[in-house]
Amino acid sequence: MEDGEISSEGKVSTGILGLDSLLFGGVPLRNQVLVAGSPGTGKTLMTFEILYRNAKARIPGAYISFDEHKRSLLDNVKSAFSNFDDVDELIEKNMLVVSEQKVLTSYGSRENFEAFVAGLNKVVKQNSAQVVVLDSLSPMRPLFVNDREFTRAVNLLVENFRNLGATTFITLETESRNINNWSITDLLGTYMFDGLIRLNTVGREGSFQFLIGIVKMRRSNHSNVSMPYEITSKGINVFK
Repeated sequence: MEDGEISSEGKVSTGILGLDSLLFGGVPLRNQVLVAGSPGTGKTLMTFEILYRNAKARIPGAYISFDEHKRSLLDNVKSAFSNFDDVDELIEKNMLVVSEQKVLTSYGSRENFEAFVAGLNKVVKQNSAQVVVLDSLSPMRPLFVNDREFTRAVNLLVENFRNLGATTFITLETESRNINNWSITDLLGTYMFDGLIRLNTVGREGSFQFLIGIVKMRRSNHSNVSMPYEITSKGINVFK
């Protein structure tokens, strides 16, 4: 992939070689992808790395956090990925925008929610981001009276970013570490998304392994095999 260019196949490279292999080259342009997993599986780190790798290739991105302060987020990323020594430089060059947006401002009415979404769009327009991360849907759920209203709000959010033309990765925290124990409510509304990437752990207490699987990806073939991955100072390593 040349600097500033999407791949010739009309896909956005994640920049994570093993993950791109599972995706047969990357995520189709403008797809809306849900990245779901239990706490500690690296959803934030993985999606941040996707933006980071694209920013280094001069493809602008925006990371919008719903539940973590910007400074804390960047400190955590730099601590985990100590080799990412040019994050601040990419932010200064406006290739990477990092923002915190409080979901409480979306509470109470459709007008409030629409104003909240408009605020997200303003962040994306700061650098005409082509790749966007929303992290995460989980703190939004308590703001809605039932699953139906929450699903409707998520649908509006997804359609908004689809209309913007952004390739978007949206994280969701699930309750269970075991992929076989995930309930329907954990993955509520996944039909709205073009892609679903699941992160989970297998093994017993004291000894476990991270696994990543591509459940679906519209407009593209992909591997159906779940593969182990690790979080290193150089980034995510998905084993081939």
